[in-house]
Amino acid sequence: MKFYPGYQYVRQVTEFEKESDLIVQKGLIKDGKNYRCQRCNTTFLAHENCLPDGRYYCRECLLLGRITSSHYLVTKPIKKPVKKAVTFCFKGKLTPAQEKISQGLVQNFIKQKNSLVYAVTGAGKTEMLFSLLCYCLTEGLTVAFCSPRVDVCCEIQPRLQQVFPKLSVGLRYYGAKPYEPTPLLVCTTHQLLYFKAAFHLIVVDEIDAFPYAHDKKLHFAVSNALHESGATVFLSATPSELEIKKAQQQAGLFCLPARYHRRKLPVPKLVRIKKQSLPLTFRNKRVFLQWIKYLLLHNHILLFCASISQLKAMEEFLKKEVGKDAVGSVHAADPKRQEKISDMRQNAFQIFCCSTILERGVTFSNVSVLVFEADHQIFTKATLLQIAGRADRKGEFSHSEVIFCFSQMTPALKGAIKEIKELNQKAQKAGLLNEV
Repeated sequence: MKFYPGYQYVRQVTEFEKESDLIVQKGLIKDGKNYRCQRCNTTFLAHENCLPDGRYYCRECLLLGRITSSHYLVTKPIKKPVKKAVTFCFKGKLTPAQEKISQGLVQNFIKQKNSLVYAVTGAGKTEMLFSLLCYCLTEGLTVAFCSPRVDVCCEIQPRLQQVFPKLSVGLRYYGAKPYEPTPLLVCTTHQLLYFKAAFHLIVVDEIDAFPYAHDKKLHFAVSNALHESGATVFLSATPSELEIKKAQQQAGLFCLPARYHRRKLPVPKLVRIKKQSLPLTFRNKRVFLQWIKYLLLHNHILLFCASISQLKAMEEFLKKEVGKDAVGSVHAADPKRQEKISDMRQNAFQIFCCSTILERGVTFSNVSVLVFEADHQIFTKATLLQIAGRADRKGEFSHSEVIFCFSQMTPALKGAIKEIKELNQKAQKAGLLNEV
């Protein structure tokens, strides 16, 4: 039987007893009156998850394949690193501020210290990692670049493949092809549950995003997949105060309050629409369409909605007002999600209605952003910051704007606008901005 190094296999004892040089541990272990799953670290009462034959199983990681009290987790240790030549093709140029962080990450990794890169949306967090990735790959080390969102992984993988053209850059998410070892793997955070001590470097992008932020098993997955001689780099534009404080205490915090193009972050404009349910009243409809037409003068529009039902209603409404072929939409359950996002990158739609699935990790050129019902509870301060960050991310200045439509002011709206203004002030003070 073939065992790939670092990959955890769920096996019965008869399936590996003739193999040597394997790390073997019980799938489930007794923990007082409970059982604990050693794949996802979830603890449960024995009587809750009992099969008819008397075996116990873990429900929490059932989608990864059932693991029971009769199973073992079997892992072949990763090989000793061997240095090798790596073709590195990054044609861009880092700003002095980016270069300082880039080199700091390499030094922290050499010292086996974890790092947190706290940088505004569009600051070039991925580009700042290239030197570290190149260092690790040249040293023969294994690397995982992961994110809670599939869309982020699908965008990052081709970018990394372009930078390391002669290297196989893997991509894994639920429903993807069977695992094949690669020196650099891009995957969702859930996929790390399949690994043990497999990676010398793990990069976790969007650490504040659902579901990673509040899922203890995903935090365990990262630590369990990390090799004992490795280190982790966390990336976020909106980390929690706890994460910032922890990184500061470990001397692993790197901050960048400005984007690489040295322009200010667009400060959202507030547009009050008293009743934001569709169909809109005559007056509200007139105000809303005036803003739509104004934004379309310079850019396409990313229009965020609070729910799927609202998104579908908005799409139908705008198709009647703007034109059927000019409007598209996407949400998490859309089977053509990746295809539509690709079409949007090719400027196939003037207005692209979307759920919060596009709040982070995707980049479109020449777009303005409008959030409908921005005072809805789903739009937290962090979410609004991420959404606002979709505007003016790349290319020449195109008058990208951010509009928050609301009926009642919320702490999230106030907080998001306040933080954007403060970040612009910090960037200005640090000499990181040009005047437009």
